[in-house]
Amino acid sequence: MSDYIKATNFATKDSLSTGNPNKIIKGTEIDTEFNAIASAVASKSDINSPTFTGVPAAPTASAATNTTQVATTAFVTAATVAERTAAATLTNKTLTSPTISGGSISGITDLAVADGGTGASTLAANNVLLGNGTSALQTVAPSTAGNLLTSNGTTWTSAAPPSGGVTSAVAGNGVAVSGATGAVTFSVACPTFNTVGSYVFGMQTGTVSTSTPGSGGTIAAGDLSSARGTSEDTGATWSFASVNNLSGTWRNMGAGNPFNPSSDRYMLNLFCRVS
Repeated sequence: MSDYIKATNFATKDSLSTGNPNKIIKGTEIDTEFNAIASAVASKSDINSPTFTGVPAAPTASAATNTTQVATTAFVTAATVAERTAAATLTNKTLTSPTISGGSISGITDLAVADGGTGASTLAANNVLLGNGTSALQTVAPSTAGNLLTSNGTTWTSAAPPSGGVTSAVAGNGVAVSGATGAVTFSVACPTFNTVGSYVFGMQTGTVSTSTPGSGGTIAAGDLSSARGTSEDTGATWSFASVNNLSGTWRNMGAGNPFNPSSDRYMLNLFCRVS
């Protein structure tokens, strides 16, 4: 925008003598002045919603000014620097997706569990952390060397291991125990004849080889015969008699193959009573 500069000094014409040609106001002079005024007015900004061009300047307000005065870039820069370097305190402010890079946060209370914290300001070294709902985390100290983390049905404690590893022992099937709990001694004795777990040598009665159960098969006691006689190597004849006083079910622990399928001479097998 341009400033208006008067081209003709009309006031000086009044002091000129009559007849002086310069005393006359010419139309061209008036036209030049009006054109200059119109040009200056057209290039000026309006008072209402002006649009500036170039680099408009304005006075810089003093710091902390809070009015409708125009703020220059110098005022805005000074205010921004003062805000960033001031020890400001956020009170009742909401931070959306903040990013904290480095540094530390001090002067705040312990962050609650419901907000992703522990509810505590310190955690003792080497302690085990226990959940506690929305309350602060609980801890269990290691305590004495060799202790175990033990449940009492409600929470966890550091306790010494049991003095004995056996909590329940029952005798049976040839195994004897010195007690039901604690430091228990186990012993195995030879089972009583004709009890579960006892053994006999025998064979199934009959002359057909397929009647002898294979290894692992079971047979009733009434179908067992005892074998007695001299060794097969001598050529003597084997004789068989019923086994006395046997009951229950017996499992063949041997191969179950006959020496001679066409005779009563079967291989002697080992049987164990299973029931």
